[in-house]
Amino acid sequence: MMPCVIGMDADEAKAMLYANGFSVSCVEYVSRRGIEDADSTRVIRQRELGDQCAEITVSHFKTQVS
Repeated sequence: MMPCVIGMDADEAKAMLYANGFSVSCVEYVSRRGIEDADSTRVIRQRELGDQCAEITVSHFKTQVS
């Protein structure tokens, strides 16, 4: 069973999935408006493709407020 990685940092999510025996492909979602000063890349979707293969969709976010 694939662990839930939604909301996690992309690198941490990949590491967790690799540690659980999954091969991981990554799809990047980019907003049409863009995210100015994005400082974080987070998982917004995940799906199991079968045979211990996972696909995660990531997007950029601004998490630091000045």
